[in-house]
Amino acid sequence: LRKRLIIVIIAIAAATGVIYEKAHYLIKFLMLPLAKFKLELVYFSLTEGFMTRMEISLLAGTIIVSPVILYELAAFVNPGLSKSERALVYKNLFFIAILLIAGMAFGYILVLSYALSFLISYGQNYMNPLLSGSTYFNFIGIFCFFTGIVFLIPYMIILFGKLSLINSKRLRKCRKYIIIAILTLEGLFISNAGLII
Repeated sequence: LRKRLIIVIIAIAAATGVIYEKAHYLIKFLMLPLAKFKLELVYFSLTEGFMTRMEISLLAGTIIVSPVILYELAAFVNPGLSKSERALVYKNLFFIAILLIAGMAFGYILVLSYALSFLISYGQNYMNPLLSGSTYFNFIGIFCFFTGIVFLIPYMIILFGKLSLINSKRLRKCRKYIIIAILTLEGLFISNAGLII
């Protein structure tokens, strides 16, 4: 476990360091959905500018090295798997990473602008928007991460089925609990992000 964690930490740190130097390009790209609203981002503390740039670099670095993270996770659980399970896991790592990144891209390109339009226009009737940079970028990170996870769920259910961790009978038996859990998570997301899905 120590070896796997060290490799993951070094990979994330290296990617974060490289991205930090060019983070202003990434920041400009992330601000594109905000351009049509003619809003400028502000900061409320002296360290917010530095911390926001560092958080953006860390998030981007983690996304870039996500295949490495997934591989190290699979390598850690590898001794507890049978030969067929091991082959199945390694064969699907690439598709899991692709689906996660594709889901995040889908959320940013196709859904984020509608979410921002709803959230900003909803409060303009009785408030003037003043948007903190850290709040805006954190929202984008959380929003895109959730869309990436949503893209993964069907594929992971199929994969767990092939590993005999779940089956249709068990899914039917737990259906009502799954529905309650989904509604609970959606409620938490709505309350934290202010977004109606």
